[in-house]
Amino acid sequence: MSNMESKLLSIITPSYNQSGYISKNIESVLSQSNNDIEHIIIDGGSDDDTLDILREYEDSYNLRWVSEPDRGQTHAINKGFQMANGEWIGWQNSDDFYQANAFKIFRKELKKNPQADAIYGDLVIVDEKGEPMSKKFTTRPSKFVQRQWSLFASNQSLFIRRSVLEEIFPLDEELEYTMDAELTWKLLDGNYNLVHVAEALGAFRIQPEAKTFEGVQDLQDEELRQIYGHRLYQQIVPSYVLENMAKATKAVYLLLDRRFDAILHNVVN
Repeated sequence: MSNMESKLLSIITPSYNQSGYISKNIESVLSQSNNDIEHIIIDGGSDDDTLDILREYEDSYNLRWVSEPDRGQTHAINKGFQMANGEWIGWQNSDDFYQANAFKIFRKELKKNPQADAIYGDLVIVDEKGEPMSKKFTTRPSKFVQRQWSLFASNQSLFIRRSVLEEIFPLDEELEYTMDAELTWKLLDGNYNLVHVAEALGAFRIQPEAKTFEGVQDLQDEELRQIYGHRLYQQIVPSYVLENMAKATKAVYLLLDRRFDAILHNVVN
């Protein structure tokens, strides 16, 4: 990690040729920034208008950026974390963005839970234009639910204490599609104090160039097997049964958390 002046929060944004979306990402940080927040953008050598946009914003707030060829998104994320000065770190991809009150909620939750190792919340799913489509409701952490169905937290709505990242980094640069799963699995596997807040903190954009939109399910599944390993029960119980069990487990957690909105709207993702 960098030895520059420390901050409360560092936001890391890997980017490559995302000029159509990165301004919204920047504005979502800039609009709620002050002197104890920094934004680090790791650009992979974009040849669109990204660099012009970065230069336009670089004097507006605590923005640092580099643009050079890298070994992919995970390498860019690792580089960003090495540059970060914050006591807490967030990772927001360049086509995604924070909700308007995300940092305020983070500060409030940190004050309530000063021993937290990570703070995470719900996620808004938006279309290519940034218009809300649905919502991913999160609840208490579960290795079983994550292994069989869905990440317990999304990187777009997750803040992690720097000292924790120093224990679990770097991320595996061989992983092309599931670096978020590796990060959240390491948090689960480390028995950290993971604090959930029942509010949306970030937004995930569905757009044609996103990795999760390109029909790479088989590659993602193979990487997930590398991350999670294999359990004997998976050889005995059909995968669809395990998935339904995981969905039911999350539904029970949501009920225990009195998150009836998630159950009623059938958006338990």
